[in-house]
Order: sequence, then structure tokens, then C-alpha cells
Amino acid sequence: MLQRNILLTLSISVLVLFSACSDSMTGAEEEPVSEIDIQTVENLHAPSDRNNPDALPYVYFSLKSCETVDASEVNTENWDIAFRGTSILVNSGTSGPGEAGAIMLDVAFDNVEIAPADGYSIDSDQEPAITGSGGWYTYTGNGSPAHAVIAQDDVTIILKTADGNHYAKMHIMSYYEDNPDTSTDEFANFQTRPDSQHYTFKYSLQQTEGLRELK
Repeated sequence: MLQRNILLTLSISVLVLFSACSDSMTGAEEEPVSEIDIQTVENLHAPSDRNNPDALPYVYFSLKSCETVDASEVNTENWDIAFRGTSILVNSGTSGPGEAGAIMLDVAFDNVEIAPADGYSIDSDQEPAITGSGGWYTYTGNGSPAHAVIAQDDVTIILKTADGNHYAKMHIMSYYEDNPDTSTDEFANFQTRPDSQHYTFKYSLQQTEGLRELK
């Protein structure tokens, strides 16, 4: 009886070892799992001085932490995107040491399911990756409402993070405090129009490195 038990135990051990070796030899790996983090940021104040544009620093923002980053970290990869007035930077090219990039799509936020594999623009002396008037917003000039910055409903910004390994989609919803209704008489009146330079935006970040799924 003892000998049979020993032989049975040895047989099971060999089977387990063979199974483990077989899995190792096939090189089978688990498929990465998509993990999407959806955030809404309200009233991010990014002031600028129209008479002296460089007088105030940009407001630097990390998509991973959903927090602002101190301006002293401008030369690090700790931020992905930065705001000042209507200007937006990404952490790449002339703006930072990172590998961030952006693609602007004329597609509604909810309809963007996957980030492009390539084609990302970086900031340069000629043009930022994220364009302003005619890009993420329309400036009304003397139209109605007059002299307003109106965020485009169907423009989605696809972003690659500063580390170059993660993707996100972003929609800027408003440039005015508390995301007001820009069609009202209150907004049209300069005396009652909410303060500008307050961003409200939403974004979806793919937390799994390398995956481009955004929905």
C-alpha cells in the first residue's frame, strides 16, 4: 500500500511538472486588460495676460493623476498637457522633454473608440500640436454672442501621454466658469457673462500601457 501511494504521488508530481513546463515552453501570456479611467475637470483656471502673454505661467496637468503639476516641473515628464488662456501645450517638442502628442478629430467624444497608432503632432515653433481658433474653439468676433470663445461640440483631442505609453481622448466643454449656456441673454451680456479662462473638460485615459482602446 505504501509503495502504491509513493508511485501515485510521483506520477502526479511528474504530470504537474510536465504541465508547467508545457505552459512555459509555449510562451503563452495573458492578454492585457483594458482599463479606462473617465474624468471630468471643472473650472481649471488658466489665466493669461493679453498685454503681456508670457507674464503668467502655464497651468500644467497630469492625465494619470488628474491633478495640476507645479510649474517648476516643466522640464520633467510629470505633466502631459498645459493651459494658459486659449493656448494649450503638450509635453513634447518645444514645450517639454516628454513624448506627448495630439491629434484633433472632427468626431464627437462618445464616437471615438480607439486612438490612432501614429500621426501625432508635437509642439513646434511654427505651431502647437493643439490648435486654438478653428481647432478646439470658435471665436465669434462681432457675431452673436460677441467676442466669445465657444468650444466646438464635435472636436475630440486624442492625446499620447508624456511617457509615450498611454492614450487618452479629451473634449473641452467650456472656456467659461461653471460651463454656462452660451445661447442665453445672460451670456451675451458682457456684464453678466461668467469669467473666461476657466476650463471644463472630460477625458478618458487608457491606463493599460500600449492599449489604444478608449471606450
